[in-house]
Amino acid sequence: MIYETFNAGSATLKVEGITAHPMSAKNVLVNPNLVAADFINMLNDMGKPEQTEGREGYFWVTDMTGSQNRASVSVAIRDFDKESYEHRKAYLESLAVFLKAKHPKAGIELKIDDVYGNIAQAMGENTEALDRLYAALADLDIPAKTIAMRGGTDGSALSARGLFTPNFFTGAHNFHSPYEFLPIPSFADSYRVAYRLVEMA
Repeated sequence: MIYETFNAGSATLKVEGITAHPMSAKNVLVNPNLVAADFINMLNDMGKPEQTEGREGYFWVTDMTGSQNRASVSVAIRDFDKESYEHRKAYLESLAVFLKAKHPKAGIELKIDDVYGNIAQAMGENTEALDRLYAALADLDIPAKTIAMRGGTDGSALSARGLFTPNFFTGAHNFHSPYEFLPIPSFADSYRVAYRLVEMA
């Protein structure tokens, strides 16, 4: 049972360097890969996925590319608390300002986008969808294990548009890995819950 998810955003830092032959590079060359490395290193104290759990937020460096001329770093921003999420975005903006001052000859551009919001923020006082889901589980003698999910769901997008959409299990394990699988009995129970919700409508 899930009605809390991360607030999620994505950030991309693009760095344009100045290339030069090493024999004449002094006071000329600007290595975009080192600027990108500075950026990544300044994220370490704000939590990483492999260091956090529960409702702890993080920055996750998901992609990076680089050459003598330019570099790019993609970062996933995650936090359950809306205020902390906004603080994380502001922190990234401050890093871009700092990098521009430290590397004035580099071209530095930071783009931040919101991806999805915490489902709970759309709940308000109308908990009918949640109440029906708990009732369906109770009718089927399936114990409700309510968790704050360290991820998002399709319901995150729907909730952001004003349709509060709690989520229930499919029964899958090891999400987004080569070892993801779905036991048939769990899938059958998920089907039973969906069918019961239709009956209750």
